[in-house]
Amino acid sequence: MIKVLRLNSFLILMSLSLFMVSPVVGEDGEQDDHHSTRGLMRGERLFYGLIDGKFESKACADCHNTVEIDSFNWNPNAWEIAHKFKGRSLEEFQRAVLNPAGQTMSEMHKTFSLNEVDVDMIKLFLDDFEHRGLTKSKPVINKIFLFILLGVLLTWIILDIFFFKKVKRRYILGIIFIVAVAWQVKLVHEAGTALGRQEFYEPDQPIKFSHVVHVADNQIDCQYCHNTVSHSKSAGIPDVGVCWNCHSIVREGTHSGKHQINKVVEAYEGGTPIEWIRIHNLQDHAFFSHAQHVTVGKIECATCHGAIEEMDRVRQVTDMSMGWCINCHRDTEVQFFDNAFYAQYEELQKKMKSGEIDRVTAELTGGTECSKCHY
Repeated sequence: MIKVLRLNSFLILMSLSLFMVSPVVGEDGEQDDHHSTRGLMRGERLFYGLIDGKFESKACADCHNTVEIDSFNWNPNAWEIAHKFKGRSLEEFQRAVLNPAGQTMSEMHKTFSLNEVDVDMIKLFLDDFEHRGLTKSKPVINKIFLFILLGVLLTWIILDIFFFKKVKRRYILGIIFIVAVAWQVKLVHEAGTALGRQEFYEPDQPIKFSHVVHVADNQIDCQYCHNTVSHSKSAGIPDVGVCWNCHSIVREGTHSGKHQINKVVEAYEGGTPIEWIRIHNLQDHAFFSHAQHVTVGKIECATCHGAIEEMDRVRQVTDMSMGWCINCHRDTEVQFFDNAFYAQYEELQKKMKSGEIDRVTAELTGGTECSKCHY
């Protein structure tokens, strides 16, 4: 009897052991171990290149960033890839990784030593990553922190003067107090001045459109895309139809491969607009006309927008403040002659011909009058 009980206990323990170590079986009867937490962790390690023998040079994360970055990256980030393949089949993702169609991807991906199981686990990681998104950059010590720190210092000085009386040389507290107050006033002034301004603003666009490629390399004129600049208040943001004029043929970029251009294709074929992010924004109470400056004033785009042809990702290079505009109106000489618009300024015409003045600036034609921009 004892031997039978021992045998039964042994069989029960063996059954439990086999159950615990056996892989999870899905409803379709196939093993589902790669969809476990262990598979997710392995997929993450594969994506970051932490498993030996899988990558000769760069791993996935070396090209497809998983954190927010300030620099321009031609490659789609990890979230873009995860979002693109979220609802697609595993076979399609495997083809994209193991047998990419684009030349740019093929050159890099041919160095991978991944099998289908590895790619499956990477897809598992990306599906999870799509929910979490890119890791945001950690905040740095900024002017707000400095302002608070100065406030704490001023509070301590006041308390020491009236209550603690630890510092014997009172003039030291006086000097520190004056410096701290002056610094706080400076910070408040700078913050107030910067309200509504966004100098150096450089957002990521929904498509990584490079002005270096289009303007410098391919010599496309600014007004081909911004075709309302000569007759409208706004320069105009090109719709997907303008992009399609070229990209109905050009389907792969030298630097970006097919991923970015495919967004243009999908937008055109789906009839959905590309939601470009506006970079240069004036306050609502300020009027500005591109036609007035480009057609009448003959101002070059680079005067306000900088060397756009050198920018992969466009940024605002000036603060576009009222003072900046006023100084330009005072210093910039307009093309007064052979310009039908300025024929109305008869007095200035006479002064120029008589030699009383040798140049005409925007200020002389009313360019610094309040009502010209604010009405």
